[in-house]
Amino acid sequence: MPMLKLPLERVRAVTFDLYGTLLDLEASFAPGFAGFLKSKGFLGNASDVVQAWETAYLHESNVDSLLGRPRTPFEVVRRLILSQLFHRLKIEHTEDDIEQLVTTKATPTLFPDVKESLTRLKGKYDLSVLSNGDLASLNRAVSGLGIPVVRAISAEQAGYYKPHAGVYQHAIKELGLPGEQVLHVAAHAWDIRGARAAGMAGAYINRYGIPYVDADGSQADLEMPGLSELADHLTGV
Repeated sequence: MPMLKLPLERVRAVTFDLYGTLLDLEASFAPGFAGFLKSKGFLGNASDVVQAWETAYLHESNVDSLLGRPRTPFEVVRRLILSQLFHRLKIEHTEDDIEQLVTTKATPTLFPDVKESLTRLKGKYDLSVLSNGDLASLNRAVSGLGIPVVRAISAEQAGYYKPHAGVYQHAIKELGLPGEQVLHVAAHAWDIRGARAAGMAGAYINRYGIPYVDADGSQADLEMPGLSELADHLTGV
């Protein structure tokens, strides 16, 4: 039976996914990837490689949960999977190449609608980042990017990766609110499905024109094309 939508007028706190929702991964990594790939004679598109990397590490991050093992740190997973992807694409590389691509050759870049939209919401809601990233990395990102949120909540603290229910349950506990008073915002349908299954409300930011899909026919509590439209809706503009 489809999951019923929650009334959003009860919402007191909003949590935001970071990677792909607030942080533009292609803008952040593709320029650095492009130079490296060209130097290796790779003729493919750097943005496509970044997208393949993101998809692969999101998949790999859940293997520990499925196997009942402790959570492997996110930064370890990202580096291992990038190396595996380069092996598959026959791109010669070293550990130092991987490290530079993930750190010094990356330029963390927010989507253009992030700061203005979150600033508008900050006076009305308790705002947090809820991410699969490791806590130390999240705190650095929030500080370095100047994201107007109160806190970073990491899957590391729960010992799982999203969309495991334990991550959302940890966030609910940390916020000290009933799940229906917390709205999770993400550009990934699987993340919204996880949040809703754990009792949160979910807002799907459809940045890429990809229909929201849940096998039982359920929909997100709210779907918007961007964060500006979300801020308009939540502030009653």
